[in-house]
Amino acid sequence: MPALKSTRLWKALRGVKRTLTPPTAVGVCEGTCVVGDVPAALEVGQAFGVAVTLTNTGPRAWPNRGTDAVTLAARWLTPRGEPFGPAVAVPLPAAAYPGEPLPFPVALTAPAAVGDFTLELAVGQQNGVAPVRVAVPVVGRRAADIDYHAVYRTADLDANHWWVVGAYGSREQYEASSRDRVGMLVEHAGLTPDSRVLDIGCGTGQVGDALAEILTDRGAYYGTDIGAEAVTFCQRRFARPNFRFAQGTMTGVPFDAADGPFDVAIFFSVFTHTYPDETVLLLAEARRLLGPAGVVVADVIASDLVERAAGNRGEMVVNAAHFLRLAGALGLTATVVGRWPWGRHAERLMMTLRPRA
Repeated sequence: MPALKSTRLWKALRGVKRTLTPPTAVGVCEGTCVVGDVPAALEVGQAFGVAVTLTNTGPRAWPNRGTDAVTLAARWLTPRGEPFGPAVAVPLPAAAYPGEPLPFPVALTAPAAVGDFTLELAVGQQNGVAPVRVAVPVVGRRAADIDYHAVYRTADLDANHWWVVGAYGSREQYEASSRDRVGMLVEHAGLTPDSRVLDIGCGTGQVGDALAEILTDRGAYYGTDIGAEAVTFCQRRFARPNFRFAQGTMTGVPFDAADGPFDVAIFFSVFTHTYPDETVLLLAEARRLLGPAGVVVADVIASDLVERAAGNRGEMVVNAAHFLRLAGALGLTATVVGRWPWGRHAERLMMTLRPRA
């Protein structure tokens, strides 16, 4: 068939058909739409292209110019099927004649938010062309990804330990945040001077700063981090015998049951950077080391635009209901104790998680 379509006779017959069926106003477009070269995933705001092939199966040609021009509409849908942002009208590069496939590239832009989106392509008029929907996850930008081992290897912790672990403009802001976090533990987790605290993802010991002024010798502060340099820094910085530090992994806590039980386990800015399977395993580790009345305190970045989780080490966004299901599977009941806007389409949630009775 491809060879036949290149012959002079075929081209002549096609010319006659096009003369007999010139592009005119179409009441109902009948045809098919096929899309190819769809990316497996996109970064936020990334420009990309897909290959579209429209085939007119109706009796009339589709015009691509004038007031009756047929266009292709592209839009993004959320996991709930709701439109996200305006639809984009894509003009056809040529008239679509009956029985003749019309292939053309379409340039698009990913949504400006992390989420599990669906790209819908449909002929813009009232029509009999079934819209095409393809799932395209949108993740954070690679430029925002983080290699924490590289961060700690290259940082001068003695000079700026307060800067490397967060977006603090000064050491004073870092110390004020330390006091605020401990105040929250007192209010929502029942922290007392005799509490035993497990800090998973302790960094350079930000929470330890304020706890050093509060905890008695009957209390304890155990910190773990994936960064060996951070752990060594904390070991030098905190000389109290009831302050201990050890290097952990993304899924494991390097303390035994004999080191506990702990009254409070904290994950500050940890689940905002871990993948769901890592989050579950870390929660299970905290559960293993908690006392019967122990409390987990953790924050997450949540958005209904994701079905489970999406992002990278720089920022992980979760579906709040999915996170609660994961916690529930471990026998933990969550309560939201703080809520802040996070960008245009997400929020940051602070939670306490307690073992179910």
